[in-house]
Amino acid sequence: MPVPTVPVAAGAGAAAARARDAALIVPVAPAVPADDEDLDGEPDVVLPQAPQPRPTRRHRPTPRSNTIRAGDLICGDCGQGNAPARRFCARCGEELREAEVAPTPWWHRFRRRRGPRVVPLDSVTGEPGGPAPAPGGGLAALWARARVVLGVLVCLSCMLYATYAPFRHTVDDRAASVRRTATDFLESRYDPVRPSEVRTEDSARGSDPKHLVDLSTATHWAAPFDARSPGGAEKAVLVVGFDRVVALDQLIVTAGAGDEFTGHGRPRQMLLTFTNEKRMRLQLKDTAKPQKFPLKGATAIKTVRIEITDVYPSEKGGDVAVAELEFFSLLS
Repeated sequence: MPVPTVPVAAGAGAAAARARDAALIVPVAPAVPADDEDLDGEPDVVLPQAPQPRPTRRHRPTPRSNTIRAGDLICGDCGQGNAPARRFCARCGEELREAEVAPTPWWHRFRRRRGPRVVPLDSVTGEPGGPAPAPGGGLAALWARARVVLGVLVCLSCMLYATYAPFRHTVDDRAASVRRTATDFLESRYDPVRPSEVRTEDSARGSDPKHLVDLSTATHWAAPFDARSPGGAEKAVLVVGFDRVVALDQLIVTAGAGDEFTGHGRPRQMLLTFTNEKRMRLQLKDTAKPQKFPLKGATAIKTVRIEITDVYPSEKGGDVAVAELEFFSLLS
């Protein structure tokens, strides 16, 4: 943009030239002096105000993202499993100084240990002198071979048991012998408890209640019992007494009348009432073999009231017979 010029008359002097230059200068407004307070550079006075509450920060732990392995440090705050080298929980940041260490399962001792292979070096050349041994040493290698051999033997035994009858019979006999030995060992834990008396409310003619505890299945006790009558069960009641306070743990019942098993009724259900007023209901099978029943809550016992509430009827009907009752307690 061209600068405007002010013409000067010919023959004018220096005064006219200065007037011309002054006309070209833009006038500037005079500066207004500021207040003394603004010149000091200090901030204004602020009145005290009430403190503003800070927003609470919510702690939102991330969900558990790993499974607990043997040797991990279990955080006591969130239950997260952490590596043994950690000092703070990877989930919530809690200190792990007193954290519980996850135990190692017992069956891990039989697993083959994994770890770095140590290669022996030649003392002269410094090069590997032989194959690297398996992790865990010679015992681990021996256990690995033994597992292979055992697996092969088990497979061959199963095939032989399925295809060769004499071998199968031998194995079955040996298993039955082991089962009998175990049963005899368990039975030896019980001590027989002999009743001192047996009382009955009613007995059949020629039947003595003492036959129930004479340790002979050739004799029996019988009582009238009409299965068709609602009150028939009330007559088949007997009370077994002991000469001291005992704790009973097992009862063996031999039902029926021995050689005349089907000639008399056999008990189907028996209700036992102990001295401590506890009761048990026994469900019997229709068999001449001895039947074992565990007795629960039969402690501090002086008498046992046995009530036959249901029977397996016989061809003749009209009675129920029991060959033997045997009581046992655990050896102390």
